[in-house]
Amino acid sequence: MKKLSITLILLSLVYSQSEHATLTLYKDGYGLVRQSVVFEVSAGRSSIRYASLPNKMESQSPFLSLQGAEIIYQKYNYDVFDTFGFLKDHLGKKVKVKAMKGRAIKGRLLDVDGKWLTVKKYWSTKIVNLDEVVNISIAGREVTSSVRPELLWEVKSNKKGKVAGELIYISGGFDWDADYRLVVLPDEKSGRLASQAIIKNETDLTFLKSKLELVEGELRRLPRRQPTRTQLQRPISIQEVGPPEAVSFDREQLGDYYFYSLSEQLSIPRKESITVSLYPEKHIKFSRLYLFENHEQSSREEPLTVQLSFENTEKNNLGIPLPGGSFQIYYTTDKGIITFAGEDILQQVVVGERAKVTAGRAFDVLGKRTVVNYDRKKKSEEAAILLEIKNKRKDKIAVQLTEHIYGDWVIRDPSHEYRKTDAQTVQFDLTLRAGATERVTYTYRKEWR
Repeated sequence: MKKLSITLILLSLVYSQSEHATLTLYKDGYGLVRQSVVFEVSAGRSSIRYASLPNKMESQSPFLSLQGAEIIYQKYNYDVFDTFGFLKDHLGKKVKVKAMKGRAIKGRLLDVDGKWLTVKKYWSTKIVNLDEVVNISIAGREVTSSVRPELLWEVKSNKKGKVAGELIYISGGFDWDADYRLVVLPDEKSGRLASQAIIKNETDLTFLKSKLELVEGELRRLPRRQPTRTQLQRPISIQEVGPPEAVSFDREQLGDYYFYSLSEQLSIPRKESITVSLYPEKHIKFSRLYLFENHEQSSREEPLTVQLSFENTEKNNLGIPLPGGSFQIYYTTDKGIITFAGEDILQQVVVGERAKVTAGRAFDVLGKRTVVNYDRKKKSEEAAILLEIKNKRKDKIAVQLTEHIYGDWVIRDPSHEYRKTDAQTVQFDLTLRAGATERVTYTYRKEWR
């Protein structure tokens, strides 16, 4: 009896693509896709289908609008062909394996895993890397199945021909983050601020010549459950690529959110990320503040934390909404050498507010806190505190001392003016000249019934 055969094209080599889509990406791991489509329909009722869909599409989200045809119903087919499952079901069967190079290998299929295929050929065993396999033929009954999830529609048209429309759906696997780079100039009072958007496509679909839109803001979404289906792709590491710096976004406010659109078309390969300039580079001024923060009875000695801050105003060459994201700091030496100097997370900064980031700890600004005296009685507690700050730098600095005291307390005999910022916090603001040492003393007292 003549045997039927099928040829299996490894799915890692047949990834689908989308062209000329509009991608609107949000920061919560999903995006909205608007895809222009054209279908060939018959007069009367006919079926049309679309399979260039990402593997993380939310099954309840797609809807299609057509010009010149009426949609009767929509169906989502995610029962896709599983190459590796099929091969495992046919262990022991005769196979013919064709690799990219060399002759085809004929024999019995012994084993298959995520990377290797084992075939027994007479008295020898061949192990083949699946990445090098072009096709595999297996004798057996004929199998018909989809290799990708697809949408199907039953439509009705008055005439035969092409109809255009737009397919809209939501998919997971997309994300974007802001990324900032401040290069501090030798004066340590100004720098060049570059802002970028890192766009991630972790789906199995490549988007070619797409229009890109980014949304800054948190939208309410309900929990949703995705249908279970076999993952068709093998894990691939995310790669970084960067378009020219001249490419940047236009900004628009839509209600409570900010909307960034890129006028140029951009391709986002599957399982990769790209970096695009968010704003043109800005020359800004900033200030440094040295922080020393402590709690009640703690005694410690350490370098102070360095905080950089800048005003998000037009006067400071900004006055633009700054989305939250990573913030890297670099210093420029007198010889023009750029060195890394720390990084932090910048919380989103609205226009008119001050941005603050922590750069690390200062080598030449030291703080020491000593509990000079502590007296606890049955209904009271009293402690005398000494704060000593040493400025070993060659310039004047601003220092903020923050003391956290809990309960019902009062401050006695402070050596410097202080601010009570809330029920548990006291702050001392100091200015130290180059090489100076400043000592701050105070006593806090608590009483209870």
